[in-house]
Amino acid sequence: MVERRIVAVVGGGIVGVSCALMLAREGHRVTVIEAGRVGHGCSWGNGAQYNAGSSFPMAYPGVMWRALGWLCDRNGPVRLAPWELPRTLPWLVHFLSTGRPKAWETAYGALHALNAPCATLYRDMLGDTNWNRLFRPNGALHVWRDSSLGELDHLVEGLRSRHGVSFERVDARQLRELEPSLSVDYQRGIFFPDSGHVNSPPTLVEGLMERAAGLGAALLTARVLAIQPSTEGLTLQTSAGSHHCDATVIAAGIASRDLAKSLGISLSLASERGYHITLPENSSTISRPVTDAASAFVATPLQEGLRIVGIAEFAAPDAPRDERQSSKLQTCAQMMLPDLAIDKVTDWMGVRPSTPDSLPIIGPHPKHASILFATGHGHMGISGAPMTAAIISDLVAGRTPRLSCAPYRIR
Repeated sequence: MVERRIVAVVGGGIVGVSCALMLAREGHRVTVIEAGRVGHGCSWGNGAQYNAGSSFPMAYPGVMWRALGWLCDRNGPVRLAPWELPRTLPWLVHFLSTGRPKAWETAYGALHALNAPCATLYRDMLGDTNWNRLFRPNGALHVWRDSSLGELDHLVEGLRSRHGVSFERVDARQLRELEPSLSVDYQRGIFFPDSGHVNSPPTLVEGLMERAAGLGAALLTARVLAIQPSTEGLTLQTSAGSHHCDATVIAAGIASRDLAKSLGISLSLASERGYHITLPENSSTISRPVTDAASAFVATPLQEGLRIVGIAEFAAPDAPRDERQSSKLQTCAQMMLPDLAIDKVTDWMGVRPSTPDSLPIIGPHPKHASILFATGHGHMGISGAPMTAAIISDLVAGRTPRLSCAPYRIR
């Protein structure tokens, strides 16, 4: 029998709300504390994909030379604000070390273990009707303009095969059969049949929150200012007053960095700002997420239109947005889909909490076991949220986690 506890979840994104639902299902008294609207941070502006082995850590063998090329290219997908370099430098050093083959393979294995069960877990969390309404299990495509595989391609395929990931090589003709609107410049691709996308990311988060609320979870609109441990539990000082609980889950995205610092921990989280554009009248241009592997941008069909994501901008969370980034994404979209009509465009910028090894931070504070972290999911929040929530629910219940926390420990 699980001991019922009072739990505060800090953060109303996909990770926090997934934790709230799993905790509420076990009978805990849960309050989600969110400063803005549930599901309207990075969980609203993401690429909407879920994957089963198709995503690798951002760092990989040879990444240093490619990253330098991107940084030197004004039209490239990566930008590092000069004034952010002192804070980002230790992160970058760790990032490059993750690109060593052994570290890269280890990180991929941990990512795969976390992400692979996501579709099954979401179906259990949402129920069949809501899952079928929100999820599109049409697979995903990665595409290339060059026709021959390189050394890294063979390494990647070998690693995927060893982890049992389903994928199929496709040639130029097969690419056009799958997605007729793609540029004829693409010569090859990989199709991932077990991946897919969500047709409305905010509706997914809101749906999870509704199910949690149906089980008694509450929502407090406030900003958490401080977390104070004591022998009698925890007190969260918020902009709406004090909130007392037995345990708290910090799932506040990049804001988790400051909360951790106030608790004596320095999390290796970088402020990786992402941009997207959405083309409202083009939702049927493609039928699944398509990733241009060389340029690192993704097109995904959503209810609201065709979404294009793909910028990694390392700058302070509150720095002014760079309007040029949206123009880059429009150019990328037209190169991928030449017949695309760009009449109306909406754009967005948000802050991803990114770790240098692409592994999220999941687990307890080293000195306060009742303070749990569930943050740092970077580009893979949708994929990693359900298993993260399962781990958190195990920890709150005092069970051995169904997936070891060791790869995701605080670091």
